[in-house]
Amino acid sequence: MTSLIHVPMALSTQGSTLLTVAQSIIDASAPMGIESKAVLSDNRGVSLRSAELHFVDYTRTCPREWFNRRELAVDVAAGFAGLRRPYYGHAYDPAVEAVQGVGGDVVLLYAGHYVAATLPAWSAVRKDSTIVLYCHNPLSRSYGRRELSRLLSAADVVAFCADHLRVDVEERLKGRLPAEFMTVHNGVDPLFTPAIAPTAPNEPFTVVFAGLTTPHKGTHLVLEAVELAARRAQRPIRAQIIGSHSYGHAESISTEYEASLRTYADRMTAPVEFLPFLSKPELSEHLRAASVACLPSQWAEGLPLIALESMACGLPVITSDSVGMIEAVGEAGFVVPGGNPEGMAEAIVILAESEAERTAARDRSLMRSRRFSWANVATAFASLGRDISARG
Repeated sequence: MTSLIHVPMALSTQGSTLLTVAQSIIDASAPMGIESKAVLSDNRGVSLRSAELHFVDYTRTCPREWFNRRELAVDVAAGFAGLRRPYYGHAYDPAVEAVQGVGGDVVLLYAGHYVAATLPAWSAVRKDSTIVLYCHNPLSRSYGRRELSRLLSAADVVAFCADHLRVDVEERLKGRLPAEFMTVHNGVDPLFTPAIAPTAPNEPFTVVFAGLTTPHKGTHLVLEAVELAARRAQRPIRAQIIGSHSYGHAESISTEYEASLRTYADRMTAPVEFLPFLSKPELSEHLRAASVACLPSQWAEGLPLIALESMACGLPVITSDSVGMIEAVGEAGFVVPGGNPEGMAEAIVILAESEAERTAARDRSLMRSRRFSWANVATAFASLGRDISARG
């Protein structure tokens, strides 16, 4: 039986993207007879189902969620000199120690908190396992080319959830790859399925946003676009904002930005509903009941799960031209440069008033979403263990 050891970001919180990805791969692995193990922080209230869990105290080596600027500067200087980074280079030491006696064919190191800086330590204690650096965001620019090449050479495979992330690192290394590079696109949970009957033409047209309610996700742009569309469309338009400034289910307003969203919503003519982060079953129900997803991210996403999940529910997806969003939606989405509210409003009105446009967009979304499967992800990683065994 092939076994995968999942090592999510050291100080992950329940509901965060990387823990969601880990759980999705674990769920897909079980029916295929792939054994799952995981290393988690013992003081963050996190857990994963259907896996053998090993809890460690990351605060021994990483007392805060992030090291400060002075500590990062020391790290960068050490890395430039060819030395192990004294802070982030040791952040995962508790996990390295914990897995020394744990059997596993493949170790999946979810890139975050500079886990790449710890690759030499992992390769030293897991000589019989395939070491995979699993990247969901751009690798830190604090790594110079020589340091990045040296660190990645300690991995057997560097896996990226999106092609644009892989290409970025290849360009930084000027094509001289120190390990095997591969793209393993994210999947879609089977819970996300289309509604039996799409929203009727006489019902309010619901524009849904789901994710972190932060400036870099462009939540304010959604509200601006909905207000513009509501003034122009013949059909009632409403907005539904699902999420919070941090992962979890808290409903309290705790940032100035979130307060500003509600202040703006109070002045809108279009109705707005705010909901906290939802469980997967709840989120899938809300997506099926919506009319269109609006996701104007303002940063270089990896391969955003919410875009894939929205398409799997048959929703047309309006996005910014964030490189990760473009890779996720492909030809199926409505891409608006910069997530400009005027452009998004135009797309909303077209979809709200044309049944033919809605049907065509729904069909494109469903067809696109079928490319993404967590079973394929689990199979791809499990095969790496078999491949390295065959080489040995």
